[in-house]
Amino acid sequence: MKNNKITIEEVKKYWGKKNIPQQWYSKKKPFSLAWFNELAFKRFGKYYDYLPKDAEFEYHQGEDVLEVGCGIGTDLVEYAKYGAKVSGMDLGEDQVRITKLNFELHGLPYSEMKVGNAEKLPFADNSFDLVFCFGVLHHTPNTKKAIEEMFRVLKPDGTVLAMMYARGWKHYLKRCFIHGILKGRWMANGCSWQKVYNESSEVHGFTPKTAIHTKREIKKMFNKFPNLELRKKRLGEFFEYKPYRTVMFPKFVRNFLYLLNLESLIGENWFIRAQKADFKKDAKLWDVIFNKY
Repeated sequence: MKNNKITIEEVKKYWGKKNIPQQWYSKKKPFSLAWFNELAFKRFGKYYDYLPKDAEFEYHQGEDVLEVGCGIGTDLVEYAKYGAKVSGMDLGEDQVRITKLNFELHGLPYSEMKVGNAEKLPFADNSFDLVFCFGVLHHTPNTKKAIEEMFRVLKPDGTVLAMMYARGWKHYLKRCFIHGILKGRWMANGCSWQKVYNESSEVHGFTPKTAIHTKREIKKMFNKFPNLELRKKRLGEFFEYKPYRTVMFPKFVRNFLYLLNLESLIGENWFIRAQKADFKKDAKLWDVIFNKY
């Protein structure tokens, strides 16, 4: 990092090798079909159980779908299983190679799989019906530029589905209170909360950049999209300092929190649905009852 400015090369270097996400979900033979299958089982059945519904995997058959930051291809494979014409892109050569292997072992086709930069997508204007980007934007040096690039490559009526970190309960407890205050990392980092976030985020910590965004910040970054929906998702594990020490709330506790709709207040992810076209919004219940007849 030069002059406190994060570079794409730093981000690329960090997210390679041991830091490529999801690979610690399985102890089966790495890069085997059984390994890829268990990664998907853990991802959709335990860690991000809201994804199968909110990512709309089954609803884009025949459409052109791009994943920005494809990782090892777990999510993109799901779109392909349901008949989408998929393309993927990632900063790292290893990620692209592993994603191609994932598709090959599942016997699924893809359109393009490229090494590239989210801030300068290697695709033409108006190319995709859907752009999916999960857990990438908050690590990108110029997040606003990456969002503008997704807008550019979308077709006129296209949709972006994205996940960015929210300031949920675990952010304040784990990052701010435990690491920042109790462990003294805030003072040690010159009273910089951003440096604390970078140190205490992700499985192995010490990321080049991990941004945690408010609703207002996300609305500002997505201001080119006329239709924007934001929802907090994922109550989250208790702590996950190491993959093998991840402990979740008991199911009855999670069900109770869901019953009280606390996910919308303390969830740790923003799930974003942004549309390029200015579609007319659905009528409100009050209008339907009192003004439509």
